[in-house]
Amino acid sequence: MAETTTHIGMPGGTQPFMGRLLRETWKRHQTAITRLIAVGLFLGLWEWAVSSGKINPLFLASPSSVLARLVEVFANGTIWQHIFASGEVALWSFLLCVGVGVPLGIMMGRMRLVRDTLEPFIIAKYSSPTVAFLPILIIWLGIGVMSKVALVFLGGVFVIIINTEAGVSNVDRKLVETARSFMASEFQILRKIVLPGSLPFIIAGIRLAVGRILIYVVIAEMFASTSGLGYLIFQAGAMYDTTLIFVGVTILATTGIVMNSLLRLLEQKIAPWRYGLRED
Repeated sequence: MAETTTHIGMPGGTQPFMGRLLRETWKRHQTAITRLIAVGLFLGLWEWAVSSGKINPLFLASPSSVLARLVEVFANGTIWQHIFASGEVALWSFLLCVGVGVPLGIMMGRMRLVRDTLEPFIIAKYSSPTVAFLPILIIWLGIGVMSKVALVFLGGVFVIIINTEAGVSNVDRKLVETARSFMASEFQILRKIVLPGSLPFIIAGIRLAVGRILIYVVIAEMFASTSGLGYLIFQAGAMYDTTLIFVGVTILATTGIVMNSLLRLLEQKIAPWRYGLRED
């Protein structure tokens, strides 16, 4: 009788265990699972639309053909010169954007004279089409790396300036006044209160700038380059090679995803309180 009771109770005990395991797995990896499902459904629908003939492969390559071409260009090494060319422009532009945008945004947020002087110019430039400056930059700097870096810099720096200024301006004034009442210096206020309080805005601005930098790298290389992913995409479009177009786009998109993930990790390290208040 005891053996029968034990035997019948095993399935009943297994089901709650499996349910608990699934709930814990979902709670711990909800973001990754959701994204994998969404990407899988998107790619599956895309593959089906092309392979079933609903969409002509001339106009849209299938994910499987893009993957095969991606493996091919990495295996034969033809893609590396384009990656290195675009990477050089993107890296220098990113460093310049952060190195200029963050300090300038902090100055505008902390000093009214600087903000009142520079804000009209910054808003005017941010509202104007940056690509229109490319011919002037080529005349000034030639068709080498410098003109492309200058264009990409102009395309990405202002979003960092605006976000940084907004972050500094939104720091609690009561904290600043309290620090001053305890005879804290301006440098101490900046280091202990202003920078920690504005870090989420600064990181958000840098994340937005990464996308703009990648976009303007492609634009610059389409018009003033003989190598790079933008040049590759432009040449592939001229030859109606949609597979090669998506190879370039995939590399750029992957770079953007990786950079965004790294910046999120950085934000979690240096501003953990922002994630502690977020609802799951």
